[in-house]
Amino acid sequence: MAIVFHADDFGITPEQSGRILDCREHGILNSLSVIVTSPRLDECLPLLETRGEGLLVGLHANVVEGRCLSDPADVPLLVDEQGVFRQSFASMLRLSQGRSHDELAAQLERELSAQISLFAERVPQARDHLRVDGHQHFQLIPAVFEALLAAIQSSGCHLDYLRVPAEPTSPFLTSGVMGGVEPLNWVKHGLLDWLWGIDSARLPSYRSVSALFCGICFSGHMDAERVSRVFPAFMRLARREEMDVEFLFHPGRVADRASCLNPGLEGFVEFSTGEGRDVERAALMSLRLGHDGSGSPVLVAPSSEA
Repeated sequence: MAIVFHADDFGITPEQSGRILDCREHGILNSLSVIVTSPRLDECLPLLETRGEGLLVGLHANVVEGRCLSDPADVPLLVDEQGVFRQSFASMLRLSQGRSHDELAAQLERELSAQISLFAERVPQARDHLRVDGHQHFQLIPAVFEALLAAIQSSGCHLDYLRVPAEPTSPFLTSGVMGGVEPLNWVKHGLLDWLWGIDSARLPSYRSVSALFCGICFSGHMDAERVSRVFPAFMRLARREEMDVEFLFHPGRVADRASCLNPGLEGFVEFSTGEGRDVERAALMSLRLGHDGSGSPVLVAPSSEA
């Protein structure tokens, strides 16, 4: 059983990406994913060459924030005339369920293929060990999921991991942390579970290429105390299901609005520049993974250290 402590959003700026890598050098982080659509990608990737030893590195597929890699004329359902992504989660879901589904999926496959191709070019180990997750979990929208699987298959890369952000509820129930989950995060949790119910038939190999996931209910608040409380329940469930586990963090705070991928997207700017990212960075820097007397993994929070 692998235990993955992961950071999304590497590549927005060198400073923000460096803050993520600090969590590898001085903390528990062992995985990250790269936004290859970032205009500052060329400044950020060299950081992996000097500071990324031993990290799992994946693609953070992005069809929602910033600019596309494709010619905008080839993906008009996704972007405006300047190539800026223009669909929200709700509008993308509506298109996915409507008469535009097939054309939407075709355009998504075109853009996602371009992102996988660039990622495999710049991170060569991806050809044999491709890891993929999605920005803002758009990958579970049915047309996006269909297109992503098609793009992966046509890429010639071997898929090692594809995030399925359908978070189990039982660890939160048994850990006594239900009251600490914000109502909006329960809405996200329910929506993503529902979408995975639609998508799951397309990925019969789910158990071998994905993991149990933690990162929705505590989104923006993955602090050390909360994560350490649910950790034992996730370990028990992982052993029963014979699956790996991924804990998702966002430790890379962006310095200011102007540095965001799309400074005009209010909710995204708040999430990228908010103090919650510092909280999650602090968790990754302070938590430690160990083993109990029977050899089972335990997660030690600062307040419980001897």
